[in-house]
Amino acid sequence: MLDDYKEIERKLINYGIALDSRNWDKLNTIFSKDVSAVYGNEKIGMMIESQSRDEIINMCKASLGGCGTTQHLLGNFRIDITGETAESKCYVRAYHVGNIPNESEYYEMWGEYQDDWTKVNGEWLIIKRRLRVDNETGNRDKVLAPE
Repeated sequence: MLDDYKEIERKLINYGIALDSRNWDKLNTIFSKDVSAVYGNEKIGMMIESQSRDEIINMCKASLGGCGTTQHLLGNFRIDITGETAESKCYVRAYHVGNIPNESEYYEMWGEYQDDWTKVNGEWLIIKRRLRVDNETGNRDKVLAPE
């Protein structure tokens, strides 16, 4: 069970690293093909829903592709494993710097990833994700996916 816990924790950390390094292919090892996800909430006036891994990858590309440097920090992992399924929650704090001509702008958010996992061919994959955004600061419109 400890190995399963560590694998899920490692995959969550690798998710943040994949975003920061723009290694979109790495997301194929974290999400199932038919994953469903909701990023954001009504509180912040932004809610992005995805119904597949490809939609999540495209959303990440669109949001971060025009962004400058980012840093996604994850912690306070809580992982409950029951056989071949698991639930995890972890805090996220993500800092984003704007790209030219918005390099003096920033956007920071903090919240919690809430994930459902299943073990497929011995590998843990997220089948359902929710990003609850608790707070944000900075200029989201000028930093994430600027036109």
